[in-house]
Amino acid sequence: MHASVTWLGSAALAIASAIALSVQPARAQTQQQQDRIDRVSRLVVTAPLCGRLGMTIDPDLPAKVAAAFKEEASGWGMDQHRLDQLAAESSDRQTKLFLRDLGAEADNAKSEAQLRNLRSVLLSYARTCVEATEDPVFSKVVTKPAGFSADAAATIFTDSMLEDGGLASWQTPAIQARGGIMMMAGTCRSVIGKVRSDALVLEYGKSEDTRARRYYLKSFDIGLDDTEMKFNLAQCNRAIAGLKADLAKARPR
Repeated sequence: MHASVTWLGSAALAIASAIALSVQPARAQTQQQQDRIDRVSRLVVTAPLCGRLGMTIDPDLPAKVAAAFKEEASGWGMDQHRLDQLAAESSDRQTKLFLRDLGAEADNAKSEAQLRNLRSVLLSYARTCVEATEDPVFSKVVTKPAGFSADAAATIFTDSMLEDGGLASWQTPAIQARGGIMMMAGTCRSVIGKVRSDALVLEYGKSEDTRARRYYLKSFDIGLDDTEMKFNLAQCNRAIAGLKADLAKARPR
């Protein structure tokens, strides 16, 4: 699972525990009450991601949400122990959904269709974050910046998860090919020699685009750190030649 997903899941689980104290089965008194419990749980679980998407999250969100929700539910006439049980069940369910949705898509994001799916999942959660800013309980602890766009935020965050692998939305075939050459310059350095490796870095590792430059250098570093690929000279030559051909095809004619 991607590190970002793991971190978000851990944070979400910690926050969710603030409003869920037990895990014994129970029933809501009404469907409307169950729906509200589920909504609060969903927003609590999503809150850490909202911060990663550019929103401001009150550091005291767990305590403030727990207090506000307790006050809201006080008029339901429901036993507090039962309410805690329902909150725990809902929090556990929403956390599993969050990790399953985001984790599976991030792990499988390799094809263009899968990349679109990952972005769609993140866009759905970004819209949930917008919901939080309009909710009577969460609007005081989750705020969005002026001009916030769920679509743009989802794209930026998706790119941050995928750019190391050359799969971000801004990584064109030409950028991907250059990244591949840079990786081979690192992987094959001990085979092709310092002079040739440095020449490849000089030719293919520069860009005025900060994102592209970072990607090229990261690709080179990955190649240098790779101790498993044991290419011989012929294999290195074929790989580099193939990537140069890909770059030539990607360039506008």
